[in-house]
Amino acid sequence: MREQAVDTAGTEQDRFRTPLAPGGRIVAVTIDISRPLAGLATILASTGHGSARIRVFSGNPDTELLTELTRHAENGDIAPVVDTVHPLDSIADAHRALEAGGIRGKHVIQIT
Repeated sequence: MREQAVDTAGTEQDRFRTPLAPGGRIVAVTIDISRPLAGLATILASTGHGSARIRVFSGNPDTELLTELTRHAENGDIAPVVDTVHPLDSIADAHRALEAGGIRGKHVIQIT
């Protein structure tokens, strides 16, 4: 179970909230721009769903918040989910995969 998650796309907030540990939080840094009202409704509704809540991250974080986020990343409390690593010469494959949807993590382009 996850204790924390950072939702950088805002498209699957309910799916990410389900496996959270008790007291866990999701930090949404954006909402799904194709469905903004649904995204906002999910965030607002999460306040009534016990301890697995979604919180919104300010677009203008102060030094204290960034320091806390850095500490969590350095401690391994949060980590990116990598779906696939593509060599640079296969960048078109990465774009096709992203356009097809169903991505479970980041697609990384390996430069070297």
